Amino acid sequence: MSREPDSSVAAAPLLFHDGLAQEERDPEVLARCLAEHYTVLDFGPRPGSRRSFLHRFVSAAARELTLTCGYTSPIHGTIGETPGVGLINFCCVGSSIYTVDGHHLSLSPAQPLMLSPGMEYRYSVDHYNGLAFQVNMARLRDTAASIAGPAMSPRRFSACFAAPQLIPLEGDRRKLLRLFRRELALLDDPALLDQPELAHLAIDDLIYRTLVMVFCPDLGREDEGRASGAKDSARLRLFEELLEWIRAHLGESISLTVLERRSGYSRRALQLAFQQRFGCGPMQWIRRQRLEQARRALLQPEPDDNVSSIASRCGFSSLSMFSRDFASHFGLRPSELLREARRRPD
Repeated sequence: MSREPDSSVAAAPLLFHDGLAQEERDPEVLARCLAEHYTVLDFGPRPGSRRSFLHRFVSAAARELTLTCGYTSPIHGTIGETPGVGLINFCCVGSSIYTVDGHHLSLSPAQPLMLSPGMEYRYSVDHYNGLAFQVNMARLRDTAASIAGPAMSPRRFSACFAAPQLIPLEGDRRKLLRLFRRELALLDDPALLDQPELAHLAIDDLIYRTLVMVFCPDLGREDEGRASGAKDSARLRLFEELLEWIRAHLGESISLTVLERRSGYSRRALQLAFQQRFGCGPMQWIRRQRLEQARRALLQPEPDDNVSSIASRCGFSSLSMFSRDFASHFGLRPSELLREARRRPD
């Protein structure tokens, strides 16, 4: 027995360009259209809904974003993994259930916004009117770092977008979701479809920033009067923790990439922080710490120590480079300091 379209959902206007919407009544044709943008592993009308299948849809572009809104009669399917590309769903009317990484997310007007971070997902859609578009996950992290401040690395926000999320319409997020609807309204003017002014407004950036505030609510909860001092204190604590970690791991290979990962600082912020604190870059400071550690080891050598073993223990991979740098920094060769230390009485 076929299911008739839910008239209240089917008649609900689409988010933009409703008068330009197209209709598709053949599920096989729609499956081929979806396959142009997604990895479609399975798709079809839900049992009993094939004869009444209907899909109305229209798209709008905001620079790199292509947002598609539409109404669909009951369908189900599976979309494959898309590394680095997340899916945003925004429900206006109706309902849909998504299964992502073991999570069951029930999308509805009360819980209208969902992020699926590039994972395979299954969906079962009832009569539904809403919006879907893909986002660049790296750009989400970059945008979060930009909002947080110049000392923050995008890697620090990976956890915010690592798992599927469903956002309820409550609290501060209610205001942000209302703002999101208003941003979408900027795209709902057919007269602007081919106008360059729309691109210059950078609505895509506004959408990314709003999504970040929704999915990373802590970015927007700081008291304005204390925000600057709190951020400075947090950055100072992170920097001190990084210095302690470096001192404890001088014998290991340390690169700027390792420092970024450990601290959450961007490369530029690392360079700036070390320059302000020590008057040199991070790698130059690490070299000084290694030389000082080597000097102490040469002055108090173990019975089996030699210049090569001390150099290696302090993180120098080249003995000749170590000897040259040591002599340049302290004014004598490491072998001379070691001999002097061994001649000293116990």
